[in-house]
Amino acid sequence: MDRRNFIKSLLASGALGFSPLAAQAANGLFTPGAAQPVMIVGQSGLPYAVELVARLRQVFATAGIEHVHAEATASELTGYSHVIALLDRVPGKRVIGVMDDAAALIFQELAAARGAACVINTHHRFAGQEVRHCCTSAGLEGNIVWSDSHSDHAERIGRLYAGTLTGPGPAASRGARVASVEAAVAADGIPGSLVSFLIAI
Repeated sequence: MDRRNFIKSLLASGALGFSPLAAQAANGLFTPGAAQPVMIVGQSGLPYAVELVARLRQVFATAGIEHVHAEATASELTGYSHVIALLDRVPGKRVIGVMDDAAALIFQELAAARGAACVINTHHRFAGQEVRHCCTSAGLEGNIVWSDSHSDHAERIGRLYAGTLTGPGPAASRGARVASVEAAVAADGIPGSLVSFLIAI
């Protein structure tokens, strides 16, 4: 099903109510360093997502961040009942998602309808040996855009999310090469594109 038609059908049924995608989040959405675990939801069958989830788990384990892991297929991540079931199982009311952009849009819309807010949203575009990132966050005045080599991008993203969960605000791009926002977002939706996000419920 086309994702626009899917969202329209949910709106028509009242499933989303009038809740927009939560692009802004208050500073006190969640308590940094809280003992409650975070759930990492990764899209199976998507190599870039599998790779990033594995690195996130390694970084979290090293940092002592308690987490649980759930995998879902692309069709499950765009299915209302499966996404709601996942949201019902979130132990610490914080979710990190790693999936394609269609699944991320639907997942975040359904989460927003349940009162969730997006704390960080990052688009990753893979081209050759380079990965371009564009990060938006309620704690930032504008986008942070940078590029990494394919070999070390997952480490930086892991530190971004670990730092946000345990310390003040995202500082992902320290030491990174900054690029223009227009160039970074131009490749949206092409193969080799991925979205990661942190939401607080």
